[in-house]
Amino acid sequence: MSVSFLQQSLLWGLLGVSIPIIIHLLNRRRYRTVQWAAMEFLLKASRESRGKKKLKYIIILTCRALAIAALIFAIARPLVGGFLSWGGSNIDTVILILDRSSSMEQMAENADESKRLSAIKSVQLSLESLNNPKLILIDSASAEPQSIPSPDALSELSATAATDTKASISALISNAIDHITENSLGRTEIWLASDLQKSDWAPDDGRWDAIRVGLADLPQQTTLRIISMASAVTDNTAIRALSANRINNELSLEIEIIRSDANNSSAIPVTYSINGNRSSETVTFDGQSYKYTKNLALGNKEGEGLGFIAVPSDANPRDNVSFFAYGEDTPAKTYLISEGGESNTWLSLAAAPPGLNDNECKLLSPQQADQIDWAGATLIIWQAALPSEAIAQQLNQYIETGGAALMLPPRGESKNSFLGIQWGDLLTSPQGQYFIIDDWNRTDGPLRNGVEGTSIPASKLKAIKRRDIIGEYTTIATWSDEKPFLIRRVIGNGTAIFVASLPDYTWSNLADADVLLPIVQRMINLGDSRYSSAFAAIAGSSKAKTADGETRSRVDAYKESNSSNAAYEAGVWKLGDRLVATNRPNTEDEWLVLDQNNMEALLEGIDYRLFEESGNSKPLIKEIWRALLIAMLAFLIIEALLCLQPKSEKKKSKTPL
Repeated sequence: MSVSFLQQSLLWGLLGVSIPIIIHLLNRRRYRTVQWAAMEFLLKASRESRGKKKLKYIIILTCRALAIAALIFAIARPLVGGFLSWGGSNIDTVILILDRSSSMEQMAENADESKRLSAIKSVQLSLESLNNPKLILIDSASAEPQSIPSPDALSELSATAATDTKASISALISNAIDHITENSLGRTEIWLASDLQKSDWAPDDGRWDAIRVGLADLPQQTTLRIISMASAVTDNTAIRALSANRINNELSLEIEIIRSDANNSSAIPVTYSINGNRSSETVTFDGQSYKYTKNLALGNKEGEGLGFIAVPSDANPRDNVSFFAYGEDTPAKTYLISEGGESNTWLSLAAAPPGLNDNECKLLSPQQADQIDWAGATLIIWQAALPSEAIAQQLNQYIETGGAALMLPPRGESKNSFLGIQWGDLLTSPQGQYFIIDDWNRTDGPLRNGVEGTSIPASKLKAIKRRDIIGEYTTIATWSDEKPFLIRRVIGNGTAIFVASLPDYTWSNLADADVLLPIVQRMINLGDSRYSSAFAAIAGSSKAKTADGETRSRVDAYKESNSSNAAYEAGVWKLGDRLVATNRPNTEDEWLVLDQNNMEALLEGIDYRLFEESGNSKPLIKEIWRALLIAMLAFLIIEALLCLQPKSEKKKSKTPL
């Protein structure tokens, strides 16, 4: 009992001594752990403090640098806008090239004004931001540089008014380069306002190479700024009189209507006015364009006459009317120069069908070609070796002045060349086989479809003999082996058509009226237009201007004329003793726009900027120096706030009073 009691006493004693020791050791270890944690916290806090201070210093330096940069840019007075980068506002001269062709009268997108007016207003607002530098205007009608005293006058000038002309953009830029070269203009920029109509820009014009070189050779770097007014043509219908031929007591008008919406059938009211008498009808058609013939009775009216055709006003009023004038009725005179043979009979019948009209056909040999009355000839049919020397020069001049020539191959060899064309080898088809027509142009040329869409049955033509055609030309019809059957050469105002076979049944069945008659009659109409063209001119052309001693007066009843722009307006005019109907160029009804790829290729190497005008007459550029000064002040305020030191709080005394 005593031993057990003693052992228990020792055990409790050891526990009593060891427990405080264990607790002490545990507390000590905990203290060290807490101490290590505190030290680590302080080190981390110190590192974070240094990082925050470093970040603060970086922000302060950044604000300071941005404030200085803003001040520098504000002093430079930069301009920004649709041209992205305009540099400083210290421009001395702006040359404004204004396209005022008839297509620029299309309503601007999202606006109630024309593209021309929208461009003028945008230029006026932009020039105010430039402190009104010297302004030189080159308009597309006159193409002459003229100094403008104030941008405010732009919209009031006759030189910026609407016209019925076309624009030659390459010629206008060339004139601007010449003006810069010949005058000391200081820092100059060229601003070009255009709807980017492809026919006006003429990408194939050889002057673009000279323009690139000319801009690069200017004494100072000159930037080309393009104000694009391009937009889709909508809600627009155009009408034009393609020809006006007088036949006895009737006037035959070939008319074309073009509309922007090609998806749905359209019923368009057309007004006809001839010598003051008006009539109208509704023309219904599908597609984008429609051609038809309208015969208008002249009654007993002799001598000259005039009139117009019109459609209701729409998004572009400049293409809603087309004018015409005509003279005395004269029979067509055809000269057939032939080496003889069966083809003479069929060509003579095709040129002057009995009972069809009063046309004449005079047969001559090549040696008698000097008897041709070139001034009175409607059509020259040449079936012989190609002309040379004096006759070739006379025939060339005849074609250049608007004449028509139909060239057929000789039976023998011919080494002569005419208009860059030569007759090649005589080919004969294999026994039992024929040369046949595989393809031909159904919309243009003497094999085109009729105004009602009737097709010429050229596929019926079969030939056992033909000649190759050598040279540069436009192919109108081809044989099944892709060799040319009918080709065209346009020289000046006239046309020459070459045919690869003869209307001789030992050559082909071309003598059948299915193909030969429409070819010859259409060539006669083409040649006859040389006489009717004496009464027609393109607005703005030299023919539409008065000669020395002539006076101008408008005689049609469509509307009154703006006398200051009369030479550039469509209408029927009395110019001295001449009666001339002027119209917009046909190319103004081609609504193709120069795309971005074509523009980049055209202006390759040229420093240019493109601004796409939305039609709301907003400034193209604006100054931002005020905004830069405000930004500088903001950066300085931020820097000052970051530099402020936090207030240190005074420790409160804990000593009792």
